[in-house]
Amino acid sequence: ASTLLDETIILDNVEIESSESVNHTLEIDTIDQPVSVALHIKSDVDSNIDTSNQSPSQRPTVEQFVVSPDGLVINKNQLSEHTQRDLLTTFKPETEGIYTLTLSNLGTERVTVEGLFGFLPISVEDGQVNLDAVMGVAAGAIIFIIGAITLVAGTIIAILDRKRSRNVARHTFDWGR
Repeated sequence: ASTLLDETIILDNVEIESSESVNHTLEIDTIDQPVSVALHIKSDVDSNIDTSNQSPSQRPTVEQFVVSPDGLVINKNQLSEHTQRDLLTTFKPETEGIYTLTLSNLGTERVTVEGLFGFLPISVEDGQVNLDAVMGVAAGAIIFIIGAITLVAGTIIAILDRKRSRNVARHTFDWGR
């Protein structure tokens, strides 16, 4: 969690007006890990409105690209409200330095972007997902649930056993007279 919070830019409801761009920078100190860009776009246009007759330039579209410290575009994608509204992509940084994520609204309506830019412990190169980091947490949660069930079952058995031993003791005492 600390890696996620310290080395990741969280994009929370970033609003981009038509024909405008927003930049976010990330300083990369190590080139050992892949950098991820995870985005979700939504527009202010009512989703019930049929936009199939609109030209592509009128539809809510966001272009995403990452520029390296050398000034080279190393990652570029387009997202649209009606084609691909979610994106998870990774790239391996070649050099240390400041990388810039630029989000440009190519459509005619304002869009809102949510997502992450940085190191995600579950992502590896080529956009693959590695769940090894999450498996430890999942295993711990399963063991915790099994322990809670065992505790409840043990308590119920202890209560039933105690009631049974009282009844046996009372009948034994009556027999002893």
